Amino acid sequence: MEIAFFIIAFLAGFLVKVVDWMDDEKKTLVVIKLPLAIAYGVLIGLLISQAIFGLLFLGALLAQILARKIDTLSHRVGFFIAILTIVYFGFPNIEIIPLLYFMILAFLDEEDYIGKWRPLFEYRPFLKVGAFLLFFLGRYDYFLGIIMFDIGYELFSLVSKGIKAKKEKTKYGRVGVRSKVSIQRKR
Repeated sequence: MEIAFFIIAFLAGFLVKVVDWMDDEKKTLVVIKLPLAIAYGVLIGLLISQAIFGLLFLGALLAQILARKIDTLSHRVGFFIAILTIVYFGFPNIEIIPLLYFMILAFLDEEDYIGKWRPLFEYRPFLKVGAFLLFFLGRYDYFLGIIMFDIGYELFSLVSKGIKAKKEKTKYGRVGVRSKVSIQRKR
């Protein structure tokens, strides 16, 4: 059953990025985004409620609230569905220290950084590094859980870039680009 939760983490990451993309890039109709937000809400709620690494996702969800990152209708619906799913399947055994640990790391990932190190922080390293450190304490599940989520998230990032590149190629490749240089007629 443990492997199933890692697959669920992957699918949740993929769907979260799909909804992000639809919100930010595509400006997709709510009717299309909401079923995907509901789906990832159920998956995240299931992870929090049932997976042995659920505290990591609960900490990340709470950090999203503190950082005010649940800022679209789609993500609010996903969050609400995650909470309903947790209520339905049951709350996890909450250990305060690990929960605060994950919440602080996830909050640091949500901050906007400036300067030359900004590209490094775009990959949100804090939660992954923090989960990796627990690997040495015998808790590989936290690290694998967040990595599977991120693999799903980044996989759709690659897909969306491919879609954008294909769209631009279609837009400019067939029609051609007009030159601004005027052609002089022979007199």
